[in-house]
Amino acid sequence: MIKVAISGADSPVAGELIRILVNHPDVEIVALVAPGHEGKQLQSVHHGLLGEEKMSFTGSFNPAESDILFITGNHVKYSEYSRLREAFPDLKVITLNPLVRDEASDSNNAAEFVFALPEINRKAIVRGAHEAIVPSPISSLALVPLYPLALNMLLSGDIEITLSAPEDLVSEEMLSRSASEIATMLNEAQRSFDGKVSFNILPPTSKRGIELKTEIASPVDMPHTLKAYEIYDDHNFAFAVTSPVRLDDVKGTEKIIMSLSLSKEGLLSIHSVADGRLRGSAGEAVHVMNLMFGLHEKTGLYLKPYAF
Repeated sequence: MIKVAISGADSPVAGELIRILVNHPDVEIVALVAPGHEGKQLQSVHHGLLGEEKMSFTGSFNPAESDILFITGNHVKYSEYSRLREAFPDLKVITLNPLVRDEASDSNNAAEFVFALPEINRKAIVRGAHEAIVPSPISSLALVPLYPLALNMLLSGDIEITLSAPEDLVSEEMLSRSASEIATMLNEAQRSFDGKVSFNILPPTSKRGIELKTEIASPVDMPHTLKAYEIYDDHNFAFAVTSPVRLDDVKGTEKIIMSLSLSKEGLLSIHSVADGRLRGSAGEAVHVMNLMFGLHEKTGLYLKPYAF
């Protein structure tokens, strides 16, 4: 069993993470670290877990008794993290707290973190990664449809993304970080790409869902466009289609579904949807953990029963 500790276990992201992990067949949660909530029962904060897991929050955890640490919330600073990694180099860490990565950048240590988007960096994650940072939900939803185009040298100019997402996912800080992540990864795939990434924000239509729309000039026809997306054929959560997509198609899942259409004027329209509480968040963190430990990437992330 994989022994899991969660820092910032009182955060909403941690609540989503715990909801997945309590049903994961290869996981044992050994510590829920939430300073200020020591001794309180899990369900006192995460009410949806009443009767599911009889655990209490703690103020610390024992790294020697854990295989992996998920960092959520804002309790852990990079200085603390650095000391932890030095003392316990075999402990795997997945952070959903970008501040840790930002402070690492200031210390010239950002390279130690794998950018944990499995559709792009699966090999790096599988082949011995010990430290990974989950991209923002916006970055995840944007990069999965745009990355195949970059690999095929099909991007040019600036990219304007129309976005509908829950308000907490489109703060100014989140948008700035996401634009930087997207541009950096696209440039790594296509060195000639130096366009800017900007967002046009629409009101949210869902408490969980994210919708992305963009148009890109395409010099190739639809069959050649779809061929670029064949890189996802051996992935389990990224799907390119030519039919319309809805948020209900991804609700409660780790999936990104991309609807592609090509106009007579040669404009490629992309409409992508994802569950922003799982994709680029708790679901992606578990996805990455599975890869780190040699499990099938879908373990614990199978389709959840929802009302249809």
